[in-house]
Amino acid sequence: MASTVINGHEEAAEPEEQWTRVHHKGRRRPKAPHSVAPLCIAGGIAASVRSSSLSVPTIMEEHKRIKQQWENSICYHKLQDIFESHISLSNISDAICFGTGSFDPEDSSWEMKRKAHIQLAAFLFVVEQLQRNSSRTIRCIFQEPVFNTSDKAFIRALGHEVVDSPLAFELVSPTTLAFGVHLYRDVYAQIIDKCLPAMFIGTPQEVWEECYGSDPLDWVELDKLNKRCDKVKFPEDTGYTTFSSTTIHWRRCDEI
Repeated sequence: MASTVINGHEEAAEPEEQWTRVHHKGRRRPKAPHSVAPLCIAGGIAASVRSSSLSVPTIMEEHKRIKQQWENSICYHKLQDIFESHISLSNISDAICFGTGSFDPEDSSWEMKRKAHIQLAAFLFVVEQLQRNSSRTIRCIFQEPVFNTSDKAFIRALGHEVVDSPLAFELVSPTTLAFGVHLYRDVYAQIIDKCLPAMFIGTPQEVWEECYGSDPLDWVELDKLNKRCDKVKFPEDTGYTTFSSTTIHWRRCDEI
């Protein structure tokens, strides 16, 4: 997905139904996120699944290479330290990843492709850390409207599930890890609307409040999430905005 910078934020172009990532970059008041609408192409309704240009083996090889680079990064080692030092949840039953973006983007953007692979690697690393304290296998589910046939086949080849929107929103439970980086407010609202997940990784309340400036932020669920969770900033991916303005939230023991 191509992107533009608007009022200090990088936002993906808006073929509708794609989830825009919001990257906080400055103190100026950014444009508030928009809602998600059906995908339209050339004024008509798009096909349900976009055609692929990369094969699954090609995507798999790219993922292995990018993941290995990330595992040598400061970001990876800081994230590892966070889970070893601060977080020890034992009640996670499932993990849902919302909106990584395509591993085979329509415009072949290397930046967007890399971002998708890094976010996938980080999500699966978090699941791995949580799995150490869980007596049951954590089920991994992915929901991304821009996935094409190769994207879906790649995720399934890794041994995970892909569902179509809005099914994943309905699967969020009090024992869920919900992972979604730089998404629209409407998407976040749907993630935490039914209940607060055990862990939520995404844009924190203070960033949304800055987005809305002096306008009231009437978002009860987000306020509950902020008050009932311990929080730590997600480590930065040096030189990139992959995890900018992203926070790890996990419900305190007295809130479980």
